[in-house]
Amino acid sequence: MTTTESVPAWTLQGDWFDVCSCATPCPCTFAQSPTNDRCTAIFAYRITGGRYGDTELAGLNVGAVLTFEGNIWGGETSCTLGLLVDDRADPQQMQALLAIFGGAAGGWPAMFASLIGDFRGVEVAPMRIEIAEDLSSWSVEVSGWYSATSSALTGPTSDPTKRVQLLNAPGAEVGPAEHSVTTWGVGEVRQAAAGLFGGLSVEMATTSSKHIPFDWSGPGS
Repeated sequence: MTTTESVPAWTLQGDWFDVCSCATPCPCTFAQSPTNDRCTAIFAYRITGGRYGDTELAGLNVGAVLTFEGNIWGGETSCTLGLLVDDRADPQQMQALLAIFGGAAGGWPAMFASLIGDFRGVEVAPMRIEIAEDLSSWSVEVSGWYSATSSALTGPTSDPTKRVQLLNAPGAEVGPAEHSVTTWGVGEVRQAAAGLFGGLSVEMATTSSKHIPFDWSGPGS
């Protein structure tokens, strides 16, 4: 069991994106209730830098499947969530990732973990996450679980060389950040196994998508 006293200094940076069942743009990012008052989503975290004490974490991936009803930011509900961890993580990296994403290591993930009312456990799986440098697309594939792809939102009046973006999102899933930019997209779950984490149905996550960089830290960092 991880205690506050045993948590080393840690940092974690990378890219996060989701694909969810809300209409585009997802109201949850604006700290509002989801479309039709229910949201089902997949989360993908590509870790590009960071360490937990002496344990390097760059190059690993983490995923999640979740669903909830009502305004998750309004204190009126909690979510059901299952966590997926990259099978390339060694035992030390696995322990570090579970401490961070489970909330025991503090920082922003601890606040988000407080929103989980029904935790469906952890599964280890091969994961591939790809994000275009120009943010024109992003995708995730979790072998045996699901794959999803997103394209940056565009339209007849938008400049195709620029992204549709939001500054200072009031409900950013990766937490507050001074320079955080949300890039909007349209997503699609291409393949999904049945009965994930005891019945979570990710084929519902097939409309809104967004990309947000994250930069987290824990005690003593």
